[in-house]
Amino acid sequence: MRVVFIFIVICVLIGLTVPIGFAVRWWMDGQAVLAEAERDGAIWTPESNRLTVIERTVAMDQFRDTWLTHAAPCRTLAFAWYDLTDQNPPDGFSVSQRLATDLPSERRERSIRWHIGRLVVACQLEQRFNDRQLLRLWLAHAYFGRDAEGVEAASQLIFDKPSAALNAEEAAKLAALLRGPGLRSRPEDWATRARAIQERVAGTTH
Repeated sequence: MRVVFIFIVICVLIGLTVPIGFAVRWWMDGQAVLAEAERDGAIWTPESNRLTVIERTVAMDQFRDTWLTHAAPCRTLAFAWYDLTDQNPPDGFSVSQRLATDLPSERRERSIRWHIGRLVVACQLEQRFNDRQLLRLWLAHAYFGRDAEGVEAASQLIFDKPSAALNAEEAAKLAALLRGPGLRSRPEDWATRARAIQERVAGTTH
């Protein structure tokens, strides 16, 4: 009987050790991704103050349902759990997930391991930054179309002004390019998409 008990205990310990071992490995892999991003200049500590017009436009257009103004550890995993258990998860991705996806070192084949790693990196980002900071990190390298990578480059290229000086209409046009970079070649569709974004963002103030 004692031998059976010891065997069961050993089996339980092994059963616990294997997932813990995987979790530790993924966590360390996530730290390595962020360390590489810091070395490459893709991650730094941005200021966290009032949002510019373009920042608020993108936040309310793409991340309104997941937006938080403070750091919250691992809410990405909570969203994933809500999604799996059908507990009314927020619509869309959080800004931490978008940033984790778009980090240069994370642009690789979309395997199951990659998806798990992305969630771990998003969780680590949420522990370090609030959503305002994460948004600035993401926009600094976001793709707005040909020759326009990063919000400052896009603003200067298209409107010949810094992003902080954009008005609501211009900000909506840039925000539209995040969803459809090819819109620059279709002016009417671009204007229509931008107006829809302006209306969506304006609705958050009422």
